[in-house]
Amino acid sequence: MNVLSSPLKRIAGRTSRRLSDLGVLSKGMFQYYTAGAVTPEARRLVLDRYCQSNGLFTEKLAAVLRMVRPARRAAPTQGLLGSYSVEEQKKIAESIRRDGFHVFERRLPTEICDQIESLARVTPTVVHGHSKDRNDRFIFDPSRPLGKKYSVPESEIVANPAMQQLMGDSAILAIAESYLQTLPMLGDVTLWWSAVHPGDQDNDAGQNFHFDFDTPPRWLMFFIYLTDVDTETGPHMYVRGSHRANIPAAADLRSRGYVRIPDGDVTAALGQDKVVELHGKRGTVLAVDTMGFHKGKPLIAGHRLMGQLIYSYAHFTGAHQARVALPENPHPVLAKAVAENPRVYWKFR
Repeated sequence: MNVLSSPLKRIAGRTSRRLSDLGVLSKGMFQYYTAGAVTPEARRLVLDRYCQSNGLFTEKLAAVLRMVRPARRAAPTQGLLGSYSVEEQKKIAESIRRDGFHVFERRLPTEICDQIESLARVTPTVVHGHSKDRNDRFIFDPSRPLGKKYSVPESEIVANPAMQQLMGDSAILAIAESYLQTLPMLGDVTLWWSAVHPGDQDNDAGQNFHFDFDTPPRWLMFFIYLTDVDTETGPHMYVRGSHRANIPAAADLRSRGYVRIPDGDVTAALGQDKVVELHGKRGTVLAVDTMGFHKGKPLIAGHRLMGQLIYSYAHFTGAHQARVALPENPHPVLAKAVAENPRVYWKFR
């Protein structure tokens, strides 16, 4: 009896923990279906189990949620980045599964970039590390930066016709759907300036290595370079392949939790040769699974304007974000997209 008592206790403990996890997740899912947002407790649980399991927990959760909200049958599509056959969509999705990112060959039209940059130049922003609250806002002045990061409020971003065209872009949605293997939800639309500033790189601008965990169990971010980005002007840096679950070298890094990690620890574990800088001319679009380890390289010259769309599994989108209203007469591209896929745009209605 003494020999068996310890293993039996461990089995009982695991069973009890799994039942407890199931209860928290069930409650979270119930709130999603009744109120539109999963509980914070469920989200914290998924984060904890992700870190403890080296990513395996979220893979299993994603497989279950895909059955609840499956992807639609793929079809050829086109958007601001060109036309994509079903085979091309699958090819891009596979490249993201392999590397964790994809850099699109075609860039956004100049007029789209111009419209978005014009908005960012005249809109008062929240300056991270400087603004006292969300109402304490400043117009970006590249000659006298107040901080490393200036964020344009989301309500003003989604009122911009060019950003609306990106939000309603059927090709971007199709590629997100092909990668995530579920009908996703558009969870966030962001736009920010980055500048050379001596502020703390960790707290101000995400410029130490980390993984994201805003919208579990899976998500895909589209980063849009709205200025030329080279090695001096803040390229996105990514550890190739580090988004995949159950990588032995990533177990210790993930077990630390949702924290920033020193560069040396990341390269020692995963290899300096895996770290890539993603440069691009104005209009370059990146599709990135930011479950992988990544950071924004600190600027040493100039400034950078970046836009972002985040597509994710619907159940956890909205768990920590307020809904944002679209203007009454959005761009026809977005109006058509909302009419055809209202569940994708739940947050913005």
